Amino acid sequence: MNAQSPKTVDDTRLDSVIYQDGIMRISYTLTKTSKDEIDSDAFTKDKKALAASVSCDEKGLGQFVKSGLLIKYTINDSSSAPITDFQIGKSDCL
Repeated sequence: MNAQSPKTVDDTRLDSVIYQDGIMRISYTLTKTSKDEIDSDAFTKDKKALAASVSCDEKGLGQFVKSGLLIKYTINDSSSAPITDFQIGKSDCL
């Protein structure tokens, strides 16, 4: 995956996807947004709910997450300052 990164969709760039020791790390950058423009608590809540929905879907990674795969998401702003990071695991797929 990293050989093809970064990929940009809308104003979000997928920077990297790394898998090691049962953990998948996915890093994004919001290319036109500053950390100061965001309510980080509300943003984190919304993005974690969306990530759980996508990550737990049976058509995607759902079977792996439900079997113990941990996905750690990192989202940075346009200047590479961290906005949020969170993880999705088996307990998020109930």
